[in-house]
Amino acid sequence: MTVGTGPLRPRGTARFGTFDAERLWRPASLTRLPSLGGAEAHTVISGLDETLAAACRPDDLLVTRGTLAQAQLEALGAAGITFRSVAAGPAVTGDADAAVEEAIADDPALCRAVATAADIQPYAVLPATQRLLRQHPDRDSELPHPSVVQQVNGKAWSSELAAAHELPGAGTVVRSADELSTAVRRLQGTVLVKDPYGVAGRGTVEVTGPGALRRLVRRLQAQEDEGLRTELVVQPCYERAQDFSAHLEICRDGSWSLRGLQGMTNGGYRHAASHPVPPDLSAELDRRGYPAILEQVARALAVAGYSGPVGIDSMLLADGGWLPVLEINARMSMGLLTLELDERVRPYGLRAQLWQQDMFVEHGTDVTSLLSALRAAGLLYGGGARPGVLPLSGGSLCTPRGRLVCAAFCAPGDFPALRARTEKCAATAGISVTRTEVPTG
Repeated sequence: MTVGTGPLRPRGTARFGTFDAERLWRPASLTRLPSLGGAEAHTVISGLDETLAAACRPDDLLVTRGTLAQAQLEALGAAGITFRSVAAGPAVTGDADAAVEEAIADDPALCRAVATAADIQPYAVLPATQRLLRQHPDRDSELPHPSVVQQVNGKAWSSELAAAHELPGAGTVVRSADELSTAVRRLQGTVLVKDPYGVAGRGTVEVTGPGALRRLVRRLQAQEDEGLRTELVVQPCYERAQDFSAHLEICRDGSWSLRGLQGMTNGGYRHAASHPVPPDLSAELDRRGYPAILEQVARALAVAGYSGPVGIDSMLLADGGWLPVLEINARMSMGLLTLELDERVRPYGLRAQLWQQDMFVEHGTDVTSLLSALRAAGLLYGGGARPGVLPLSGGSLCTPRGRLVCAAFCAPGDFPALRARTEKCAATAGISVTRTEVPTG
């Protein structure tokens, strides 16, 4: 699609986003936990913005960092997902780590197309989002201030909120290496130490004994001696029985609505799949007072000045306990995108599941190859009531190691078999499962 320069009427929703928002929210003044990362990971993550197509309607404008493959657009269209698409390309600065908002701001026509949309819904609100909208002052106030978004996305904020409401499992916020040592020693067994802006398993350290604690404390003290400050969350390593999330929409007037619940499967501490919750979970959560807790969280977010989508990660424990507020993600999420897809296919008697899997990708192989293989095998979803799968992010299928993000439309009980058939088919196209995770930042 070419963005024109003539008069533009308000039309649809402009969607775009930078999926490693936590990296850009995180203050540079904080000490760091040991973690993995690299340029390869950034290439994978930068392609995930294509998954926002799951939320698009025909008049919407989806701005992605790279160009969506024609085969991808055709597959989405056959599944009933149509929209206007344009690639922002790299920022003029040449900074590969820059938010996609920077590239949009560098293109006057594209910037104008975004600003004149009927609605603007970024994946997450960043400082770069505000700078983009500042060029159009009449739109600047539609989104919450980036400083508010940064604050409420921090694990310290959600942990202190849970503690203030005396919710079970609230994490302990520590602000020095010495406080960390004291907090960990109070707990038994394996203890989790979390960066306030860690995500997808990045920024979570398991402390399994006194030796590991001493090494971590020394590492943090060395950084504190260099002038950095510590802010971490300490929690026991709970034995989970079931992960789930609640997805809310906070309006600018302070009202809110529940979009729905999603079950989650995590690989380590990273999202691996979203799926419908078991039929009996809603009644169990009502019995435990979950709706009232969601009300408390929604009110606190509104009072803080936040509006927009929110995902609240929660957990039922093997011992019968629960963590009603484990983390708060005040942004779009894979769970919310799965709900969007579920709303599309439920009229056909299907349910939506979404999974992420790290893959080895052979040279010369891409999403076009994958879609061709899935179509030949009769697995590609084409709309209607026939079950199938739909890859959502060709841009993340990087060589030699990338990530498959794929939706499955079927009965929940059929999902494991359909996923296995899909990954077997992908292997014939040169895209095979790796059990070693692609670093996430």
